[in-house]
Amino acid sequence: MTLWDRLRDSVQTMQAQLTAKKHELQSGAFRDASMAMCALVAAADGTIDPSERQRVAQLIATNDVLQNFPPGDLHRRFEDHLDELTTDFTLGTASAMREIGKAKRRPAEARAVIQIGIVIGCADGYFDESERDVVREACSALDIPPAEFDLHRPLRVPRPYRAPDELPGAAGGRVPGRADAGTARAVRPGAAVPGDDLQVFLKALTSGTRQKLFAHFADGEELTVGEVAERAGLGPSTTSEHLAVLRRGGLLQSTRSGKLVRYRADREGIAELLGQLHSYLLAPSEPQDGAPPAHG
Repeated sequence: MTLWDRLRDSVQTMQAQLTAKKHELQSGAFRDASMAMCALVAAADGTIDPSERQRVAQLIATNDVLQNFPPGDLHRRFEDHLDELTTDFTLGTASAMREIGKAKRRPAEARAVIQIGIVIGCADGYFDESERDVVREACSALDIPPAEFDLHRPLRVPRPYRAPDELPGAAGGRVPGRADAGTARAVRPGAAVPGDDLQVFLKALTSGTRQKLFAHFADGEELTVGEVAERAGLGPSTTSEHLAVLRRGGLLQSTRSGKLVRYRADREGIAELLGQLHSYLLAPSEPQDGAPPAHG
């Protein structure tokens, strides 16, 4: 099971744990820290995207635990933090971290704040590195080891790229072709199905727009959302969404410095995923047990 699969499963457990102790999570410190955490997750990539702002606001309004507090009060506090982050990202981040740090006096509430951040971050189907970064910073503010929530290592654990003669099913240093099908089946039984990482990688490349955006990184440049948007003639919001898909697909990496997030091609990740694709395409699978072999 991949790290993302484990995290996805653990999110359901976290929400169940939060719901089970919701009657213990009614203090002002928990409320304030949770809204600061949600705002940081919404602005994690350095931009305050209107659609992300609305999405997180909706998640806050429907979260079972946060319904302990008046919705209008939660919304106001969430928006206040986003306004501070919009005005000055560095100062806004420091202000939000101070609010989060106030929950440190009650360990159960402190851990619940981290769980809220993870649940909100994972709600769109992917907990990207910029979101993980702000939750890790919140762990530091609350004196909680990031490893407690599996935040201490990259989301996608790289597997080394293998040369063609190292691929599964290779016999005598050769990549199996049709003539080697019997040998390949003996080595790799079962139906061949691309792994989750490879499927996300391929999906990221299905869009012509994303293919054109990725071309801007072919020369090894590091670019911000705004720089890519200007070159591509797209809006910042649309560009940010496409870059996020490319990052989830393993084609781009991102680093944040203050308010700016810079993207660059993930060459090692791409090589790894191309190795997986090579292996998938060249290693035939064996028919299911009992199924007659196919005939011309």
